[in-house]
Amino acid sequence: MVNKKGTRAVNPGKRTRLPAAERRAQILAVARDLFVTQGFEQASMRRIADAAGITPTAIYDHFADKEALLTAIAADFFDGLVAAMTMPPDAATDPLGLLRQLMINYVRYGLAHPNEYRLVFMTSLSRFVPTLGHRGLPCSGVVPEEVAQKTVKAMQSFGILQTGIERLVAAGLLRGDDPEGFADSVWAMGHGIVSLIITKGDSNFTPIDRWIDTSIGILMEGMRPR
Repeated sequence: MVNKKGTRAVNPGKRTRLPAAERRAQILAVARDLFVTQGFEQASMRRIADAAGITPTAIYDHFADKEALLTAIAADFFDGLVAAMTMPPDAATDPLGLLRQLMINYVRYGLAHPNEYRLVFMTSLSRFVPTLGHRGLPCSGVVPEEVAQKTVKAMQSFGILQTGIERLVAAGLLRGDDPEGFADSVWAMGHGIVSLIITKGDSNFTPIDRWIDTSIGILMEGMRPR
């Protein structure tokens, strides 16, 4: 289409075609941001499609509904978290240093993905309640396949932490009476740091590495052999 000045006009309604994988990633990024800024209930599939530059019908070629979008966001988040927390084999020679590095990696990854972290760990959505715990404890009812896949990835990330705790127990640095409780406590410490910085900013807190060292030191005192 040519305008009165003889130049080709831009059609504001024209939509760009993207490869399926790129389009999926774009939809997820848009949905993630809208879920955080507008809330899960208010961010309709139509709004997500409009923000992604596709038709409302086309979005269903990639995702069945908002729950599928949220589950995919969580699954992608856990893929990255597992990668961030996977340590080289020689890290096992220093179990305390391993635990410290695991928590530093956890905190840094969470802070690098604040919107995903909010959705996965800091929201309570009545229409998206994981039916398996981070240790894979079965609950009543049928578990949808996509939720089961997300849970497996959550279990993997927690399993890396629990393995680090078990190495500390094996080295005689921690008591062996409650390794699962110890792992939960260390996770809660890391989550507390991430959630506080995401919600309050980092200007009023101790530098992250020192904060983690102090927190691990406090926890270690409570978990050492008596």
